[in-house]
Amino acid sequence: MTGDGDSQDPPEEESFSILIATDNHLGYKEKDAIRGEDSFIAFEEILQHAVKQKVDMILLGGDLFHDNKPSRTTVHKATTLLRQYCFGDNPIQIEFLSDQKANFHTSQFPRVNYEDPNLNVGIPVFSIHGNHDDPAGPQGLCALDLLSASGVINYFGKASSVDDIVINPLLMKKGPTKLAIYGLGSVRDERLHRMFLHNKVRVTRPEQDQEDWFNIFVIHQNHVKRGTSATSYIPEDFLPYFMDLIIWGHEHDCKPELEHNEIINAYVLQPGSSVATSLSEGETLPKHCFKLKVWKKNFCLNKIPLTTVRPFIFKDVSLVDNDIVGEKEVHSFLQYHVDDMIERANELRDNNVNAPELPLIRLRYEFNSLTIPINSAKFGLEYLNRVANPNDILLSVKRKDYSSGDNKSTARSGTIKDEDDESEKKTTASRGALALDIMKADNKEMKILFEKSLCIASDDFVEKMENESVTEYIDFAMEQCEEYLRKKSKFGDDLEEKVRIRKAVMSKDDIPDDVEEARRRWEKRRMEKQARGEVDNEDSDPETLDLGEEDQPARGRGRGRGRGARARGTRGTRGARGSRGGRGSRGGKTATKSTKGTLDSMFSRSVNAASSISSSPARVSQRSTKNTKNTAQYLDITEDSSDFDEDN
Repeated sequence: MTGDGDSQDPPEEESFSILIATDNHLGYKEKDAIRGEDSFIAFEEILQHAVKQKVDMILLGGDLFHDNKPSRTTVHKATTLLRQYCFGDNPIQIEFLSDQKANFHTSQFPRVNYEDPNLNVGIPVFSIHGNHDDPAGPQGLCALDLLSASGVINYFGKASSVDDIVINPLLMKKGPTKLAIYGLGSVRDERLHRMFLHNKVRVTRPEQDQEDWFNIFVIHQNHVKRGTSATSYIPEDFLPYFMDLIIWGHEHDCKPELEHNEIINAYVLQPGSSVATSLSEGETLPKHCFKLKVWKKNFCLNKIPLTTVRPFIFKDVSLVDNDIVGEKEVHSFLQYHVDDMIERANELRDNNVNAPELPLIRLRYEFNSLTIPINSAKFGLEYLNRVANPNDILLSVKRKDYSSGDNKSTARSGTIKDEDDESEKKTTASRGALALDIMKADNKEMKILFEKSLCIASDDFVEKMENESVTEYIDFAMEQCEEYLRKKSKFGDDLEEKVRIRKAVMSKDDIPDDVEEARRRWEKRRMEKQARGEVDNEDSDPETLDLGEEDQPARGRGRGRGRGARARGTRGTRGARGSRGGRGSRGGKTATKSTKGTLDSMFSRSVNAASSISSSPARVSQRSTKNTKNTAQYLDITEDSSDFDEDN
């Protein structure tokens, strides 16, 4: 019965029946008139399968939501679907054995939801967080905490420490079958990789009858190495040797067949996503959810095709190999292939009446310097109401010309991450370019801070509203520089040259560790505050108040007592009616994190804050630890720099 197949089912009262899905990305393109409902339709189909298959539970592998701070519309739809399909009078025969306060230690209600007398749960849902919906903010909350507090899911796998991770299993029993589910929500791959190497990840086991338990590990990390960094993924053999099944989230290409790892003697399942969030080749693979049946130490897995997923056709063509050069020839050539792809998509839809009508089409074409370029946006207008993505049908790839005469296409990979990699790289690059523009405008260069690190810290500040990320990184960078100068310099040395050499040496690393260490220190401090009950008010700063993408800002004047405070980037709220005094606050348009203006303005302020170090040494001494005054004059921005390295 172990592995794939349609083996004979064991008795229902003695076995666990589990529906498995990962990377649902609820809310993806929710404002798109055509694709806005795709993620919810696919997720509803998964829940319908759970009801139809009469499973004991649903197990989700992270990224239930696409955004770190999903809109109220998305949270409302998700809660509605979960309550519609997972609440009811269905009797639950699962006996929960483990310490629930340890399993759900971050919840105000540390109890599995189906044992709550105030709830009528028919199918319990267990989920870890992914990298899209991971905890953020002073209190370390995420969207799953909202669903957990409302009682519709059981959120587990949230680490309580950034120095040592202890994973306590969910222990359950049904008849003679004992099930242990281990979960670890998404952690930055580089950090988690190092923690595994230094034995900082500990996994507990039941005290008795350890060999009688069927062990499942749910993880949401890079499954394969990406880029040049050796720590950018988690190898399978890092996981405990006693696991029977590993459910691997984060990767979107669905691999419906189990793979066996000989080193740790465990089976690995990569369910993939339920909605295409990038126009990459790996997203074209058929989408599935899975039904897992566990009886004692045996299991079988059945794949369930998702029929409501939008058809997606991806194709590669080469203008170079076909000697297509002229503009009309290029247009006709690409048009022929797109029309053919639409026909193929329609054939797929004819075999699946539940699929959306308009398909996703992606044609990646190769060109060279002799090819006359084509306007992709104008080309897409010809396919309005024929495809779901008329604005990005075409993707051009330029063939590299090698001096050796060996003309080869740029490397391509069908393996994809949870998001459009190219889009993410462009976003990061745009922030780096913005930093360069700000610095070059004043002929300045950051002497202490790394541009890449500042981009990462600013990304946390903008996207996840981590209000302390930038200042914490700046503080840490200055402290590290002070420590370096105390160790490496002596009386009479040119400290400015020492600092320059320090940055040049550290810049050789692909990813500086300083921002990672600053983030680790900040998260540790946040958790310590949370443990002491000293949590900050996330909404106390009007500049970081998140009203949701669809919310409308308040306008006008109110009758408030005293004069309202002016907030940059936000409109003031109305004053209370009937009170005497001055006007309510007024401001500009509400800045949401999804707008380019907000990202640019926040990032600009972050970079300018770093730049202001040179003009205000006093601020350096206030931020840093003792002995900062001795080196504050060297922690500035070098004027008239001509050797600014864009890759640092």
